[in-house]
Amino acid sequence: MSVLRYLLFILGLLLLLNGCSSKTHQLFSKHHPAYVTEGFFQKRDYVIKPHDRISIFVYQYPELGTYRPGISNDNGIEVTSGGTVLLPLVGRIKVAGMTKEQLEDRLFKLYSRYLENSPAVRVEVLNQKVYVMGEVANPGALAYDKNAFLTPLKAIAQRGGLTDFADRTKVLIVRGNRHDYDLALLDLTDMRSIAQYNIVLQPEDIVYVGHNNVKDANMPFNGMEPSLSLINTLFNSIAIYSVFK
Repeated sequence: MSVLRYLLFILGLLLLLNGCSSKTHQLFSKHHPAYVTEGFFQKRDYVIKPHDRISIFVYQYPELGTYRPGISNDNGIEVTSGGTVLLPLVGRIKVAGMTKEQLEDRLFKLYSRYLENSPAVRVEVLNQKVYVMGEVANPGALAYDKNAFLTPLKAIAQRGGLTDFADRTKVLIVRGNRHDYDLALLDLTDMRSIAQYNIVLQPEDIVYVGHNNVKDANMPFNGMEPSLSLINTLFNSIAIYSVFK
């Protein structure tokens, strides 16, 4: 190979490498900083809702609850659309609107009226979910497992991953209810921001992946607050899903 051809080869190789490095730098330099509202990581007690399934274990009197020691399958009891359940001895009681701790205290007091030895009561909500919406291959709900440490990335992966139209720089996590919610905004192209907050999803969290053609006017994250119409749409979608699932 002549010196001239060798020099041209080296020059072409350098240009190619420089082009590749520029693209890589450009991809990871246009990220949006992660944003989390002040109350996002505060503990939120899950509130029982109509159509939830709850497991009830009454210590010393397992026949009064839905859980039986030694039996792996506990399907619990479904909360009616009116927010009540029908239980042995105490009859029909209102449970919707209570946390599991509040219901445990309520049942303890009720059973104490009828039983000589006041029994401790354990309540668990069996069908808690996390919702993944927007530009994912298979939008919908995931069963929540408190021992699984489900992250937004894992949740997206379990719903089939991102579509070709997903905006990876604007992944929104909504926590709470339509009247009292907190937000986190992640940029999936910036692994530093993901590692910094290390978000583990909680029951009823919504993970929303926006479309890459949605303008800031519709989802103004530059002001760090999505439009109220988007939040309402997300909660309305979850409510409809919960009724017709």
